[in-house]
Amino acid sequence: MKPGSIAFRLSLLLAAFSVFAAALASHYTFVTSRSLLRERAEHYLMTTTEVLGRHLQSSLQAVSRNAVTLAALAAAQGALEEHAGEPVRRTLAQAFAAEMDSHPDYLQIRLISAGAHGLEQVRVQRQPTGLQRVLDAELQEKGHFPYVFEALPLPAGQVYMSELAATRDEALAGGGDLPSYTLSAPVVHNGHALGVVVIQVAARPFLQGVSADLPDGFQLYMSNRWGDWLMHPDPSQTFGFDRGQRVFIQDSFPDAARLINGQSQQLVTSVNESGGEPVVAAFVRLPIGSEPEQRFWVLGLAQPVSAIEGEASVLGRSIVQVLLLLCVAALVLAVLVSRVVTEPLKALAQATRVLGTGQRVQALPIERTDEIGELARSFQLMEEQVWQQMTQLRTSHNAMDHLAHHDALTGLPNRRMVEARLAQALQRAEHTQRPCAVLFVDLDHFKNINDGLGHDVGDAVLRGVAQRLSQALRVGDMVGRLGGDEFVVVCQDLGGEEDATQLALKLKAQFDQPLLIEGLPVQIQASIGIAMAPRDGTEVRALLTRADMGMYRAKQNGRNTYSFS
Repeated sequence: MKPGSIAFRLSLLLAAFSVFAAALASHYTFVTSRSLLRERAEHYLMTTTEVLGRHLQSSLQAVSRNAVTLAALAAAQGALEEHAGEPVRRTLAQAFAAEMDSHPDYLQIRLISAGAHGLEQVRVQRQPTGLQRVLDAELQEKGHFPYVFEALPLPAGQVYMSELAATRDEALAGGGDLPSYTLSAPVVHNGHALGVVVIQVAARPFLQGVSADLPDGFQLYMSNRWGDWLMHPDPSQTFGFDRGQRVFIQDSFPDAARLINGQSQQLVTSVNESGGEPVVAAFVRLPIGSEPEQRFWVLGLAQPVSAIEGEASVLGRSIVQVLLLLCVAALVLAVLVSRVVTEPLKALAQATRVLGTGQRVQALPIERTDEIGELARSFQLMEEQVWQQMTQLRTSHNAMDHLAHHDALTGLPNRRMVEARLAQALQRAEHTQRPCAVLFVDLDHFKNINDGLGHDVGDAVLRGVAQRLSQALRVGDMVGRLGGDEFVVVCQDLGGEEDATQLALKLKAQFDQPLLIEGLPVQIQASIGIAMAPRDGTEVRALLTRADMGMYRAKQNGRNTYSFS
């Protein structure tokens, strides 16, 4: 082929056009794919933040339920009535201590009367040496605190929640600078509030528990309704208001001011925090406390921009490699100028369009041994890499979805899924007119296993219990784990109370034989509370509460037994 000839000039023109077209298509594919990856990553970040927010609210609701349950127990035992004596208060103190044993983040639980200027009647507190009941001479008047006078007007079943603040009581475990919050529930008898049950919770263990299951690479943030940091990757930024300095979320993330002033409920923003690596952050506004108070927390997750766009870089390198191969193929095609070469080129162009639409490429001339075949195989490799990356994203999303509905230790449904399944069972019971039951299973003396044999053995025991309970269920029933050593069994289509009793006996029989943990036999016993629908209620939370009360009654009856609510 002579320079200056038509063939030569046509070859140059075809080669230049092919290279230009390949570069343009590659650039468009890269820009479009990078934008899609960025949008998907931001959506995943926001979804993860919302899931974490629901987990946080669920944890707060669990503490609220405990406060309501203890208030109901105090009302049922008449602990604040005039005839109540020391035996009643001692029994209630034992119940408080048992609750604090199950929740190491609880600092103290108190029963405060409405009269006598809010005099404490029972107080159990966590000290460095262990749990201690405060003697009558050391009980104090607390009527001037908001958790007393704001909780008393509330109806039964509702709670008051304080802001997070530093604890100033040096006698408590953790010292005087331990951040905590307080929840209180009224003790109502015959429509009158006789007092309140108050639970004080250490904030840091609670917040660390909320973020314990976050994947690597995520940064967790949380602020109060004024913007003061409650959680931050730099611990020195948190709880500044208790040290005489205010460190606000608006200083690091200016757009977060829209959440603080109520202009938005969620946002995704990008900033260079403290002059460091750019990050992408997703924030949601989480209401807390009662609605009239309009209090809230701001919860957020952040990732470095480099982590989010890392897959785009890999995709860019793959596109550059393919572009180089396309340039080589364009030169070959320009020289040959034949139908044998142009047809595969059309096939590759068609494959590029198909890949741009998100579909799999079906037919490529990979069997060829020339440059076109090499180009086709490289294109196929790029396609596999893109699909592999998209599959990894979907897998990560599915894993987060599974984490949102299942317990990470046992694989059983978590509280959220249990409540959804119980709601379905209640609808079915209403339709079929056949009752359903909730069995609340709580392991007896499980703390002794953790303390004596270690938490690894305790975790193995929980997995073993989950397996045994699952094996004992009928088809259509479900067992879930609420947390700690608490399990819930939802049974439907029962004939009556006798069927529920048989189910409880069947579950109890699962604990007759000890569990073998690393060759070591571990004997487990459980107390079971039973609530029936519609007899004990037709609402999810009401049934769970009644079943929980039945479980406590079983423990009071000597443990290793069952009791109806």
